Amino acid sequence: MNELLFWASAIGSGSDSAFKRRATELVPTRRGAPSSFSRAIWGFNSLAHCEFGADSGEGWRVAPPVLAAGDPVGTISAVLCGARSAPLLSRLMEAAGDNVSVMGQRDGPDVVKIDLPCAGDLIRVSREARLPVQWNAPLAIMAAFVPPALSSFDQTAVPTGGWEVERFSSSKVAWVASTVAEATRSRRGLFRFKSDYDTRHIFKLAGVARHVPPGIAKYWALGRRQRAMRLDLSRGQVSFPIAARPPGLLDRALVVSSGALPVPAKGRLTYSGISAPLAAAVSASLRAIAMGADS
Repeated sequence: MNELLFWASAIGSGSDSAFKRRATELVPTRRGAPSSFSRAIWGFNSLAHCEFGADSGEGWRVAPPVLAAGDPVGTISAVLCGARSAPLLSRLMEAAGDNVSVMGQRDGPDVVKIDLPCAGDLIRVSREARLPVQWNAPLAIMAAFVPPALSSFDQTAVPTGGWEVERFSSSKVAWVASTVAEATRSRRGLFRFKSDYDTRHIFKLAGVARHVPPGIAKYWALGRRQRAMRLDLSRGQVSFPIAARPPGLLDRALVVSSGALPVPAKGRLTYSGISAPLAAAVSASLRAIAMGADS
């Protein structure tokens, strides 16, 4: 993933097809895992290295480099997000000295993290390395999240024909086998239609079907009383079922808190470096998503 990030940083932006070709060349395949392209998009997006889709003009673009820091009070931790180059890393290493660490991770570029005694030290490092600082970066990301209303998505017909159909089960927090007939008669629920060439996610409410993004729609299906999120503040960790990963900016805020992608184990994804204010903001946003199904 390091080589892919260096390439993206040098190119700056491009089409999905160009990123897919390069990811396929540089990222090793792994048996039983999603494609190299899918893993690269997830990792780069979550780690705030690149923007994809509508946020980048329907292609991709690398984000400007920044030191994403937490609260400026007390000891300070910051992670390097965005574009990278050999000269940039060299400046940062020279400025931070023994206070910088580099840690590899499976589905993303190395985590470059700085730990310092106080905010003034990070300001000095940022000036010497010529890198801006974003204070309270996870909460700043959360502040940009606006839960969409179900009514903002276009109505559609339930697909018919030779689709493989699954329904998202709120009790199992997993996709379970379903049928076109069940999707057609259902008054409420999230359905996934798959074929060799396409995948569509349809959410039904009061019998009305809409084409929806699955990450958000799963929390509509889970409802206002969902308990997908588990918090362990003593360890600074929060976890979710793998099938109900927090959508979009929520995932990014949790990842940027430590600079590391969540660790999968026992059917759950565990994020680290989580503060109480961030956990509260994520929990409130998940409740707001659920309420959006009825607005």
